[in-house]
Amino acid sequence: MSSRTFPSVRLVVPSNGERPEYLEQCLASVSRQRESVEAVVVGPARAADALRGVAERHGCGFLVEDERGLSNAVNQGWQGATTEYLTWLGDDDLLTEGSLSAAREALDRVPGAAMAYGRLTIIDADDRTLYTLRPGTFASWLFRYGQNFVGQPGSLYRRSAVQRVGMLDPALRYAMDFDLHLRLRRGGGMVYLPRVLGCFRVHPSSLTVTNPCPDDEGRRVMRRYLGRTTLRLEPYWWPLAQGISKAWGATTKSGLIGTTARTSMALRTRTRPTRGC
Repeated sequence: MSSRTFPSVRLVVPSNGERPEYLEQCLASVSRQRESVEAVVVGPARAADALRGVAERHGCGFLVEDERGLSNAVNQGWQGATTEYLTWLGDDDLLTEGSLSAAREALDRVPGAAMAYGRLTIIDADDRTLYTLRPGTFASWLFRYGQNFVGQPGSLYRRSAVQRVGMLDPALRYAMDFDLHLRLRRGGGMVYLPRVLGCFRVHPSSLTVTNPCPDDEGRRVMRRYLGRTTLRLEPYWWPLAQGISKAWGATTKSGLIGTTARTSMALRTRTRPTRGC
């Protein structure tokens, strides 16, 4: 991490302690950042000793989780932060080299923006690249209509913007990042970086794979922010939005938008070594 006296980023890693090898890789990717980072692992009391030990090895703090869900764990880690920026990272995900500095510099150049996002590499359980999501600036428009190409790993949020719109919704289990991003877009806008900022891991126990209805919660979240007329016309434009999303996803080499256990296992037959993750 950077040797600057005052950290610019509070980064929270929620973990239940069940994936120690991934957590080690996750925190190593954080500790290699050039940016000054105040990293905190948040986990349950039953795994406190092990998690505290891993956190200390990587220069991170540790908080005992209230055990009220993933969203609440992230909120707990953000509580009381004085840094200018906030983010979180799943314990099975990674940051790429220099990603936090790149995102912070992008937000510094656009003072009114609420968050920065970039490209995202999807990796498997063995660190092999499946594909890279290249959302572009168009993603910040399309995702208002439930087609979410804005990846969370590597994204960075202005703390003052999060304070205005509110932290993660504890009632959400899968789409809490989508919900926050929609609120931040309305509360200041988004900056896109055409570089890979993070790596999202798909494996048998990840939330993405175990979600039995991958579209349901996200679509419910989307409806929170639709106007009355747009909501009434949803049966007409929803199929069109999905078609555009799939076609555009192919051009970004991202694959289809909703990666499930079936599609991720198919992709594993044509993987290649990861780069920069």
